[in-house]
Amino acid sequence: MNKEEMKAKMDALNAKMKDLGEKTKDAVDTVKIKGMYAKDKIDEMASETKSNINAAKENFRVFSEKAKSKASSELLKAQMNIDVAKEELAAKKEAYDKASLENYIEEVIEYASACAELSILAAEEAKLATLEAVQAQNEYDEKYGNE
Repeated sequence: MNKEEMKAKMDALNAKMKDLGEKTKDAVDTVKIKGMYAKDKIDEMASETKSNINAAKENFRVFSEKAKSKASSELLKAQMNIDVAKEELAAKKEAYDKASLENYIEEVIEYASACAELSILAAEEAKLATLEAVQAQNEYDEKYGNE
């Protein structure tokens, strides 16, 4: 192989190496760009997820406040009714005649009925709270799966 043939082969090899370098650079640049797009998409999804979580937290906080307020109000009413009923019961216990005892019996029956209704109300509230907990769990499972 003479000098000119060797130079021609070296030039051809250099051209191939230059082409390989350009193609490698293009592939690396493409991967970088796709990586940036993927990062932007992940950032967008993370932001949306955070927003959804914050909205769910706020909804739960509002619901919780409403439930606490309603429960407190009902318990306060019940306590007031119980206090009044106890006072009336104390007064009725002092009665000795037949009419007073009959009234006392009616009042005790009404008191027992009110207690039963309060129990039903409490059971309904517990049922509602349970259903809401199940709904929240289902929503959580739909959004986040079985992580």
